[in-house]
Amino acid sequence: MAQTTQNFRVFEGVGPPPPNTGPPTKWGYLPLEEISIGDLIEMTLDTEEAQKKINAVRSYVGRVARKTGRKFSVRRTTYGIGIWRKE
Repeated sequence: MAQTTQNFRVFEGVGPPPPNTGPPTKWGYLPLEEISIGDLIEMTLDTEEAQKKINAVRSYVGRVARKTGRKFSVRRTTYGIGIWRKE
């Protein structure tokens, strides 16, 4: 008769597992929580680079807007991308 071995250990008093933070946010450095109504965040980019990144910026700003309840407007401008805080 073959014996089966169990390969596990039990640790007591370890506490909860560490939080799973997920991947770092690409646009997390933007100070969206700190700007006041009527303020502007200007991202200076050339036209081609702004066109590539504007949808990603809009998605991130939209997620922040849903979490915080604030309104923002993201537009492509002559200097790159502008993010305005609205009422």
